[in-house]
Amino acid sequence: MHLSLFTVVLVLTGGGLGSCGTCFNTTSVVEVDAHMERYIFRKVRSPSLYSCASECLMSSVCMSFNFETKTRICELNSNSSDLVAVTTRPGFLYSDINHWPKSLAGACSETTCPMSRCHSDRLGRAACVTEFQGCDAPPSVANAEMRYDGVYEGAVAEYSCKNNFMMCTDRNSRVCLLTGNWSGSVGPCAQYSWDNPVMNFIMVVPCGNYTSFKVTMNITPTTITRVSMDFRGGGNLLYHISFRLDQNKLVFNSRISGVWGTPIDLSPVPLAVGTESLVEIRLDQGMYMLAVDGSSINNFTDRYPNEILKNVRISGDANLTAAHISI
Repeated sequence: MHLSLFTVVLVLTGGGLGSCGTCFNTTSVVEVDAHMERYIFRKVRSPSLYSCASECLMSSVCMSFNFETKTRICELNSNSSDLVAVTTRPGFLYSDINHWPKSLAGACSETTCPMSRCHSDRLGRAACVTEFQGCDAPPSVANAEMRYDGVYEGAVAEYSCKNNFMMCTDRNSRVCLLTGNWSGSVGPCAQYSWDNPVMNFIMVVPCGNYTSFKVTMNITPTTITRVSMDFRGGGNLLYHISFRLDQNKLVFNSRISGVWGTPIDLSPVPLAVGTESLVEIRLDQGMYMLAVDGSSINNFTDRYPNEILKNVRISGDANLTAAHISI
């Protein structure tokens, strides 16, 4: 997994130094198969490890660097191993710049460029030039994992929602721009699945307004009383289901501005105490459709089609092992 000493020597001399007056022992300052992530603010192609160190020395921001031996890409970091961890990454060399002689910067070794970088022209004259110092760390998204290797121009931050959460935007990445900002927006991550939720809990419909969806739940009544499911929006009950085990009937209704509509009663109730059932409620083309254990029970016309469903409340004497909203 580690590079051979011969390979490291080849990388060091590959730049064609001609004279080795600036050479020094790199064994103790270079980490093999090592890489620092998230603090890369600039990437540049470099012929050798020495020239990569020179690039870092000419920057007022650079505290360390990564060097990929295969592609000879030099990555400048705005942090050092004294402050953040260095990870294992085959094919990379890593070093903190404070170990390297300033003479590698040539004409820039005697020039100070606060908050910028030094540039040496072909006549050996040093001058300070503007340097892009990277974007800030990409914005975090609640309930999401974020992956990015640096904050250089073109760096990509990728987001992935945690288990039981879904991304509410079409895109799941942002790009660091030369303006110092990250492009676009990502998220939020909204919960759509619950494991072993406590009864009398509320499932918020994820990611905004939808006119079609499916709610599924694994439910086991614990006593001969009632289990209710209320689909709510705008302070109203758009769809109310009451499994009345004590009366052996099923009641459907709705309530707007505090006034109940005409109820619909069915018998028998399709739930039993101590028995787990799969309850599915689907809204499609203005119709609420209830099924229990795969059998269709009732279709209920949406009485308030202009209302937007916000959440679903499940209450009563029962145990829930799972609940899920499909959009």
